[in-house]
Amino acid sequence: MKVKDKTVEKLLEKYKEISLLGDISAMLSWDLNVNLPANAIENRAEQSAYMAQLITDKWLDHDFKKLLTKANNIKKLKLEEVAVVRNLNYAAKFYHNAPKRVIVEFEETSSHAYVAWTEARKKNDFSIFSPHLSKMVKLNQIIAKHYGFKDNPYDALLDLHEPGLTTIEAKKMFDQLTPKLIELLKKIKKSKEYKQQSKNNLFSNEVYTRENQEQLCNFVLRKIGYDFETGRMDVSPHPFTTQLGSSDVRITNRYNMADFRESLSVATHEGGHALYEQGVKPEYSNTPLKGGASLGIHESQSRFWENMVGRSESFSKFLTPILHTLFNKSLDKTNSNVVYKLLNQVKPSLIRTEADEVTYNLHVAIRFEIERDLVNGQINVVDIPKIWSGKMVKYLGVTPDGDSNGCLQDVHWSSGPMGYFPTYTLGNLYSAQFANSMKKEIDIDSSIEKGELGTILSWLRTNIYTHGSLYLPPELVKKVTGEKLNPKYFVSYINSKYKKLYKL
Repeated sequence: MKVKDKTVEKLLEKYKEISLLGDISAMLSWDLNVNLPANAIENRAEQSAYMAQLITDKWLDHDFKKLLTKANNIKKLKLEEVAVVRNLNYAAKFYHNAPKRVIVEFEETSSHAYVAWTEARKKNDFSIFSPHLSKMVKLNQIIAKHYGFKDNPYDALLDLHEPGLTTIEAKKMFDQLTPKLIELLKKIKKSKEYKQQSKNNLFSNEVYTRENQEQLCNFVLRKIGYDFETGRMDVSPHPFTTQLGSSDVRITNRYNMADFRESLSVATHEGGHALYEQGVKPEYSNTPLKGGASLGIHESQSRFWENMVGRSESFSKFLTPILHTLFNKSLDKTNSNVVYKLLNQVKPSLIRTEADEVTYNLHVAIRFEIERDLVNGQINVVDIPKIWSGKMVKYLGVTPDGDSNGCLQDVHWSSGPMGYFPTYTLGNLYSAQFANSMKKEIDIDSSIEKGELGTILSWLRTNIYTHGSLYLPPELVKKVTGEKLNPKYFVSYINSKYKKLYKL
């Protein structure tokens, strides 16, 4: 990226080293999730901790800090230069405030915690993971204290993922959505359509082989525009997307042999994340402008492709012939209307990543409440299974059948960061508002039904992806939609779609 100011130019030169080390660290993390041999965890923990130390040293470098201070006092900078300095200040706040020993310990602890989580999940035993999570909570509390906050220590952790988001604002968001979603869920469960769907047996006659599911996911990923020349899809216990460089954006998936919908949903979700990274302006590579504007904006893209494309009626029409070919024992005579209902079946379930659009944000609300109370010392880690079960009954009316399908289902707490989960719900709000603006310019439904998704991808690249993190989330939302974030678009979307589906 070309800049005019010499100070910003020198900052970019130094930041490139941080960026490259970050990519190497991400590779170690990807390998930990996908390929790591069982006995290699001690080596990997040591390697990850060393990388964290190197990265921290770069942020704390005297010359780098001096340049950043100088850049903060420059009054006339062009748009990209202003964004570079702003993003560096934002990222540096963590490294300049949190003690180096805590940052290194955090990275080392998370490697051990991940392995403990996989074992605990496999054995359905939270007590295996509990000591590691307790340590992660303490480290998050220390980081929050040093990072700084005004009202609530959880604010500091939220801000690390979504600039400016506070506990009060997150609670207000969930308070606005949760009652409406619970009420909609109650109406759906009383409907004739809901009772009729519960008798469906399409998932009892066929084993949906991994090979066929991979074919379906690869086809869909290529169709939405994911570039396999700059990415790949592997398998991990919990699906994720990672960027190892501007030309290396990888995703993972997992396969349920009794139900193809899970891997299909994962492919479109993680594919949405990857499309965002692959669409950022190439010259932003290894600069503070690479990547998405925030995790909430990032989630808007994964949720858009997963739900507003992948679960749309138009996509069901496009996809049905493919399903006939791949899964001919149970789906060979299934029409697109049935496929549409299958992809949008509302069913309160234990697993967040398998949740339908109506119940999904209720899962997120539970995690938000538990994280907030953990960070504030209002609940203890050992009590999480019981608390989790109680909230699942309250919000979704289902009781976890064990720790694996309960509080151990998400990988996030093992990798360390807290304050991440609310960005999933923010992503749903952003995606609905973006889609509303997109519909004013292009015929989304027609494009999807024909399988011509390039028009949609082009709109997203032009309006969102290419900018990387040039704009803060509120700026980007205003630029794309003409107004600030407004939950009414998501509420309207979810009510309109599911009242029609369930004939309410």
